[in-house]
Amino acid sequence: MKNILLSFVVIFLVFSYPTQAQTEDKINFTLAEAQQYALENSYTVKGTDYDLQVARKRVWETIADGLPQVDFSADYNNNLDVAVSLLPSEFFGGEPGTYTPIKFGQQYASSATLSVSQKIFDGSYIVGTMAARVFVQLSKDQKEKTEIEIKDAVAQAYFAVLVAKDNYNTVKDNLEINEKLLRETKAYWENGFREELDVDQIQLNLNTSKTQLSDAKRAITTSLTILKYTMGMDIDHAIELSNGLTNLVDPIRSSSPEISSYDAASHIDYRILETRLKSQNLLIKNEQAQYLPTISAFYRYGKNTSTDFRNVFKSEVPWFKSSVIGLQLNMPIFSAGKKRSRVKQQRIEYMKIENEMSMTQQNLKKELSLSFSNLLNAQETYENNLEGVQIAKRIYDRTIIKFNEGISTSTDLSDNEKQYLDAHSRYINSTLSLLSSKIAFDKALGKL
Repeated sequence: MKNILLSFVVIFLVFSYPTQAQTEDKINFTLAEAQQYALENSYTVKGTDYDLQVARKRVWETIADGLPQVDFSADYNNNLDVAVSLLPSEFFGGEPGTYTPIKFGQQYASSATLSVSQKIFDGSYIVGTMAARVFVQLSKDQKEKTEIEIKDAVAQAYFAVLVAKDNYNTVKDNLEINEKLLRETKAYWENGFREELDVDQIQLNLNTSKTQLSDAKRAITTSLTILKYTMGMDIDHAIELSNGLTNLVDPIRSSSPEISSYDAASHIDYRILETRLKSQNLLIKNEQAQYLPTISAFYRYGKNTSTDFRNVFKSEVPWFKSSVIGLQLNMPIFSAGKKRSRVKQQRIEYMKIENEMSMTQQNLKKELSLSFSNLLNAQETYENNLEGVQIAKRIYDRTIIKFNEGISTSTDLSDNEKQYLDAHSRYINSTLSLLSSKIAFDKALGKL
């Protein structure tokens, strides 16, 4: 009995687990949730976050350069052949004009030195610490801009999935209509109430619908893959979109876009240039600091020995100490105009950024005006195409009724089906354009 019960439990777990796991692993995302997920997991955002971390570490690197620096060095030498010097032999009682080879030094030598240095004044160091903090701010600005671009990209990919699904449902419904028409037309033809031409025409429409359905299904898969990649999610992970086209489009339809209290200086593109201008100003100061002297203090303590013993640490081996403390002054005197030229170059770069800021300010105003106009046009186009697809659907439905009653031909039915699908395609494109235009307008306003 125990074995039987255990078998039932195992069978239940084996068959129930995959379904449960698949259900639990599937995640639902609203548009806002998908954008938030991307901000935390997108590969691009992670890259800018790493850049920001590096910038923060660089601040300490720059600060540490002005703190006391301690170095230790040691060496151990085995003089395989001690250098030989020639001394006059007369020094040793020999004949004048002759030389006696003498070896100076011993086979083994070793030394150890401890050095401590401290900057007292360095203009470049002062500017460098300020520049490091500006570099952090620039990294923050770049990260914010990347996040805006990611939110835009996720929104576009999210819209593409919804549009692909809506198109799939429409094509699927039309396929079912054609399948039903084909069955009914074949029955009429077999009983002599329809021509074979009508059957062939409906069959042709059905085959076209099957091809369109396959294309629509692949479009969903492709757009979902792009969305998951943009979000930084595993491509193989199953997701579901909580928002539909209606609840994204309706708020746009019911509102009138306005340009109020817009300030180009608050836009991220302009703020990045402001930070770059601060950085460039510090580069000018850094070049000017090259005219100033640098002063540093140092202290060195060392010991050395020379012996014929391989083990230089034996008690009978003498070590001789040395120590020095002092100040070092470096004063630039003449560089043939090199420093002056570098200062002028940086000032020209400063003026280039100022010019770029003026251009960007006008470009942002232009983009805002264009996005505002595009949004109004997209709203109008959407309303027209929405009405158009509704009319085309009514015409198509009436044509189906007339065809079933023998009043309309299969050619009329085919033409009106194509007219409806074309109208739906225009409606879908205008829906995507409306959603994209709203995102572009918010982005131009600096509110994305």
